[in-house]
This record gives sequence, structure tokens and C-alpha cells, in this order.
Amino acid sequence: MPSQVAQITRHIEQGIADGRYVAGRRLPAERTLAERLQVSRATAREAIGLLVARGVLERRQGDGTYVVAAAERRMAEIWQDMARQHPMLQADLVEFRAMLEGRTAELAALRHDDADRARLRAAHAAVDAAYGSSDRQAQIRSDVAFHRAIADATHNPVFSYLIASLLALLHDHVQVSLAGLSPQSQVSQQLRRQHDALLAAILARDADRAREVAGGHMDYVAVQLNALPRVARTTASSADARLPRASAEQV
Repeated sequence: MPSQVAQITRHIEQGIADGRYVAGRRLPAERTLAERLQVSRATAREAIGLLVARGVLERRQGDGTYVVAAAERRMAEIWQDMARQHPMLQADLVEFRAMLEGRTAELAALRHDDADRARLRAAHAAVDAAYGSSDRQAQIRSDVAFHRAIADATHNPVFSYLIASLLALLHDHVQVSLAGLSPQSQVSQQLRRQHDALLAAILARDADRAREVAGGHMDYVAVQLNALPRVARTTASSADARLPRASAEQV
């Protein structure tokens, strides 16, 4: 880790410990932190991204970065301990996430309100723009934010909490998997089509379709990005089965 990035992460963590940065409150903007600590905005952004991955901070689409409550940070630490103790946990987590994301999409389709629709569209626009570029960090941040927006649209805090903590644990692996996908790659184009289909199903309040699309999306991510074996499904076939699939060698 570059020394300046480490310096910024220590500054923020110490600020949380001594009460300068309060749980549930918004962190100063990247530009403000960069100017205050005399580093580049890119350095401040990287440090914040690391703390988001560790569950210390939370990005809220269109509303800045917030300090996570201590209880939530402890839950993130529990997930991380599990990952360290179980080297093969990744496949289990991806399988669990597939189940969770399917039900989350289904409930979001049934329960979302007008405010959720606006947030979902904004999150989708951000992730689509990110996959239209080669900015790895933007791809990671916006992809996570899109899935969190779907979880929030269930109006069940347990789903939001589980999705948030699970994504925090997987974040480091996601960084490796995405690796700055080129917008011309078949993988990037496939992910954009799947996000389009997922948003459309949710906004159409088609719960069955939303669940199927989410399941197909998770299957694709597991096989193509995480290099895990395909999980046989006993429910409806993967929603993206009609879409051309990219080979693992293209990741």
C-alpha cells in the first residue's frame, strides 16, 4: 500500500476513534480531505475505497461517504474472519449471494416506491457509464451501489444489511475479478445487458422475471468472473441463457 494511502486510512480511522468523524455522519468530501492532508484526490479516493471495502465507511449513491456504525463494522469483521478461517469460503459465499440476490430482486420488484425508482435509475445509469469506460474503481463502486440500491428497495433492513456486509467481504475479490474491464469486451457488454434486464424487470414489478434475471446474473458472475463451477439450478433456467456468453479466457 502506498505510504500516502496508508497515511490517509490511518487519519480517517483515528478520526473515527476520537470522535472527529461520527458514525452515521457524512465524511468530508474527497477534495476536502485531499486539500486538508495535502495529497491528490486519487490518493484520498483510494484510501476511502479501502475503508469502504473493510466496512468502515459506506458510500451512498449521490449522497457521499458515511461512517459506518461500530456494530456494522463488527459484522464486517466477522465476515472477514470467516474468510480467513475458511480458504474455500469464496464459492460458498457466491452460492449464498446467488440465493440472496434472487430473493432481493423479487422483493424489490414488489415493494419499491417512487423514491426507490429514482435511486435505482440513478444507480443503474452510474454502473452503465462505468462499464462504458475502463475505470476499475468506478466499475467496482457503481456495481456495488447498484446492488445495494436493489436491496434497499426491498424495504427490509435485513436484506440491506446482509447485502452490504457480503459485498464488503467480496470487495477485494471483485477488485481482482473486474480488473478494469474494457468497454469493448464481451464480458463488459454482457454485464451491461444483464443490469439493463434486471432494472427493467424490477421497474415493471415483474417479480418472477426479476428473480430469474438476478439468478442468471449471479451464475454468470460466478462462472465468468470468479472462475467457479456452474451451479445446477432446479428453478427456472438462467435468465441470461438467451444472451451470448463470454469465455473465461476473455476475463
